[in-house]
Amino acid sequence: MNRTDEEIQAVLSTFRAPDPGMYPELQGYSRNEIYRDFLGGGGLYLAVRMLRALDLQPGQTVLDLGCGKGESSVFLAKQDDVEVKALDLWTSADYLERKFAERGVGDRVTAIQMDATQPLPYADDEFDAIFCMNSFNFYGANPGFLPHLLKHLRQGGRLCIGSEVLSAEFTPEQLANPPIVYAFNLPPPNEHVNVFEGDFIKQHTPGWWRDFFQASGLMDVETCFELEDAESIYQEMVRYEYENNVDPFDVQICLDQFDWGHAHQPHKSLFVLSARKCWNAMAKS
Repeated sequence: MNRTDEEIQAVLSTFRAPDPGMYPELQGYSRNEIYRDFLGGGGLYLAVRMLRALDLQPGQTVLDLGCGKGESSVFLAKQDDVEVKALDLWTSADYLERKFAERGVGDRVTAIQMDATQPLPYADDEFDAIFCMNSFNFYGANPGFLPHLLKHLRQGGRLCIGSEVLSAEFTPEQLANPPIVYAFNLPPPNEHVNVFEGDFIKQHTPGWWRDFFQASGLMDVETCFELEDAESIYQEMVRYEYENNVDPFDVQICLDQFDWGHAHQPHKSLFVLSARKCWNAMAKS
């Protein structure tokens, strides 16, 4: 932590950007458009990989679960011409509705602010797909949550989660004495938030998530993979944050995490999992 600007710039000069040839969907998008207002890693790079897994069709209805500040909802509506229901606990529906109108998708995206673990105001089988980016680990790793959520997904519909992920599970020793790069408090005014307890302890490996979904008996996992270019996606995000003075604290801690992760386990990465609702899923639940 507390690198000087010169030290940060020296590190950033070694970073590589994601290969644009891997993301033709983002042709014409600026780096600001790719990373702005996203919570967690990945930006639109991760969203693109998730949408490929979902294989949406125009006119379908999608739940954007834990939509954050709504950038993923805008992208869903524009990229695949679908109807989006955007749900988030922390972002007000008024803010989201204004953003959707300003970005030209107000006729296709509606918002609600609520806790996803509470009864949802949607009909059974309402959604063709559920998209969940950088939030499922906070509330979804509970066997009771899947039947609660899946009753709103049509039979055979897909759920896709994409998020930050760990390359290995924390060892018992690390759980008792967490690596400092994952165990820290946020700067003011959120100095009461311990990131290990609030976030990293809830992250797992792609294999852990695959087994979690498959063991539910409610979903058939179709794809589960770590992004091969996750490090360059993170590096480009850190460069964006530094050059735009978005989150100086995150820049410093990410650089520490990069250094630590090159020599230790676990390191941060990104992954995508998509699963299809079993035809007899709700009978099983």
